[in-house]
Amino acid sequence: MKDKLIEELRFCLDLWEKQGHCEFGGHTNCKECATPYLLLKLITGEVLHGKMDRLTLDDWKKKVDDF
Repeated sequence: MKDKLIEELRFCLDLWEKQGHCEFGGHTNCKECATPYLLLKLITGEVLHGKMDRLTLDDWKKKVDDF
C-alpha cells in the first residue's frame, strides 16, 4: 500500500512541475493543494500543519527522494 501512495505522490509532483495544477478540484493550484500533505501523512505518519510555510516543489521532491 505504501508503494502505491508514494507512486501517487510522485504523479502529483510531476503534474505540479509540468502544469502547476491537476484536474481535481477545478484546477487547484498545486502550491495551495492539501493532497501532498495528506499523502505524506499516510505514507510516513508525519503531520505538517499549523503556522508554517508551505513546501515548495523542490522541498517535496527531496522528501520523496528520502523515502
